[in-house]
Amino acid sequence: MSRERPTPTDGIETRPPSHVVVKAAPDPMCGRLIAGRYRINSRIARGGMGSVYLARNTDDGTACAVKVLREELILDARLRERFVYESRAASRIAHPAVAKTYEIGETPWGEMFIVMEYVNGPPLRKLIKAGPIHERRTVTIGAAIAEGLAAAHACGVIHRDLKPENILMPRAGNADSVVKIVDFGVARIVDAPRITTTQHVLGTPQYISPEQAMGGPVDTRSDVYSLGVILYEMLTGSLPFDGDDPESLLRKHIKARPLPISEVVEAGAVKPALASLVMSCLEKSPLHRPGSMEQIVEAFAALG
Repeated sequence: MSRERPTPTDGIETRPPSHVVVKAAPDPMCGRLIAGRYRINSRIARGGMGSVYLARNTDDGTACAVKVLREELILDARLRERFVYESRAASRIAHPAVAKTYEIGETPWGEMFIVMEYVNGPPLRKLIKAGPIHERRTVTIGAAIAEGLAAAHACGVIHRDLKPENILMPRAGNADSVVKIVDFGVARIVDAPRITTTQHVLGTPQYISPEQAMGGPVDTRSDVYSLGVILYEMLTGSLPFDGDDPESLLRKHIKARPLPISEVVEAGAVKPALASLVMSCLEKSPLHRPGSMEQIVEAFAALG
């Protein structure tokens, strides 16, 4: 009996019938054992820097998050060394508003990874997407972020990539803080000159400080600026500067002035003192911003 030959397609794309479900290829990381005790179960997020997986510590059964960085980001040996140094520095931060870092290392397959506290809750981005956030809740969340950053800065660690995606909102009753800041030190592995050519930073230019945009030296006041951008977005529902072109966004951070909050929200929606605090964080010169996160915490406390 002759074997039936497949019908040639002549270069025309063929698709399965609509009733056929095509399954995506399984993630090769799932099922792997990292560092001899972290069993990866499933991928829970993916971004420009890499993927985050839900894992289980086989020693005690606790859940944790494992971030595996994109291999091409740290091919250079010096970047790998810097990544390990920065991540270990971040692991020394002990504050309820900062997700704990448990372990940093390299898999047998050459991927760099960070094992972190698993946070059961969405990122701040989800809350912002729903629209402007009431000033009282903005103050509560903003104060918690500032307190976590103050603890990081006291350890000599600058975040450098603060944005709503890196601030998680633990579900009620599941944490000792209203926020958990993640990804400390990870942004340091991306050099400033690569900022517009790396896929990772397509969203980052919306939150970057002017000094970062210019490739200049960065200190804790750069995180102050990024926090100001986040607070502005929380209160108004919009960014101080927006656009699809990263280069244009960087120029705006360097030269343009954001609209005052009072011109973006309804009259009386945001108290002048809170609006003034946020706008002071967005000053172009670091010298004109609040000098530390402690000052911002104190300002929030004065606002009640």
